[in-house]
Amino acid sequence: MHLSILGDREGWHARDLERAARSRGHEALHLDFQLLGHGLACDWEKPQTDGLIVRTMPAGSLEQVVFRMDLLAAWERLGIRVVNRPKALEAAIDKFLSLELLHREGLPVPPTIGCQDLTSAMLAFDRLGRDVVVKPLFGSEGRGMVRIQDEQIAWRVCHSISRTGSVIYLQKFVENPGWDLRLFVLGHRVLGGMKRLAVNGDWRTNVAQGGKAEFYPPQREECGLAVRAARAVGAELAGIDLLRAQSGDWYVLEVNAVPGWRAFSKVTEIDVALEIVKYLETGRKEN
Repeated sequence: MHLSILGDREGWHARDLERAARSRGHEALHLDFQLLGHGLACDWEKPQTDGLIVRTMPAGSLEQVVFRMDLLAAWERLGIRVVNRPKALEAAIDKFLSLELLHREGLPVPPTIGCQDLTSAMLAFDRLGRDVVVKPLFGSEGRGMVRIQDEQIAWRVCHSISRTGSVIYLQKFVENPGWDLRLFVLGHRVLGGMKRLAVNGDWRTNVAQGGKAEFYPPQREECGLAVRAARAVGAELAGIDLLRAQSGDWYVLEVNAVPGWRAFSKVTEIDVALEIVKYLETGRKEN
């Protein structure tokens, strides 16, 4: 089997996938999103591959990002297996869209409001209980998130966001025990779970922001939520973040369709890259 990896060839995850592919006797080729193109009604080479794994989406203009999604969709129509599919990537990258899809499927999500002007943002701050987390609509690893409990700070933050022409995305802060879960879903099954604990008085649990990772054996309810969340956005491969409120209720916080697994593999002792390669050796499981 010939596999292609869309990502930085020097990145840890790309190298881990290459290792796993070669251990199974497969070829692995690295592709750069910024060097790819596609032709219509003319002779233009398409990727010669049995499976394409998306590991990154480099920065670019709106036009470039949309075109890259067009490329993935065109190759999929030509019979190339793309993981994750472009529609799943689009849904997961957009936090508001992914949460709307989860909510539509009846999954529990934190009260959330998206708006575009300062007046609406301040009304949202009030309606969400004056204790909110403001997040970038497109973002990962906890970067750019801020918890706000003060009206003046809320005004300053939302005013700054509105001045840049960005969407103001506010989510009610859910009181919790100081940890959340990251469950790894592959092909509609949960590979395992990781507990992420906030440290040094921070409320964020993201390992990239200093959170501590521990092994966690996911229970049936948690696995059910994770699999349903991945299906809601159409992702075959996903990192699902679950948060348990002080009340005991679970919330689905986010679906990551390009999930990292470096910390996850370390605490669970699961060779995620190898599991992905073995999964690609099988037929696609339709959503």
